[in-house]
Amino acid sequence: MSYLAFCTFDLKNASSQDYKNAYADLEEMGLRKVQTSDNGGDVVIPTTSAMGAFKGSSSGEVRDYVRNKVKAAFAARRFNSEIFVAVGENWAWGATTT
Repeated sequence: MSYLAFCTFDLKNASSQDYKNAYADLEEMGLRKVQTSDNGGDVVIPTTSAMGAFKGSSSGEVRDYVRNKVKAAFAARRFNSEIFVAVGENWAWGATTT
């Protein structure tokens, strides 16, 4: 089954390069800052967030997998961070600006 994982994070005392590296790590594991909407347009997820679709047997399993992957990637870079991961089975998302 496919699940949508949304990850938001905060890096403490980080440089702009640290954030670039964090986004590169997230992209490598399937969490992207730019998503394609149902109508085909690109949507940029708000700052310090990324999301992606993952296969798994439960939302809890996918949550743990994604959270552990993000934690390991950030720990390998010695980031001091806060990480929040939410996973849903039947999902819809949208974006807008003001």
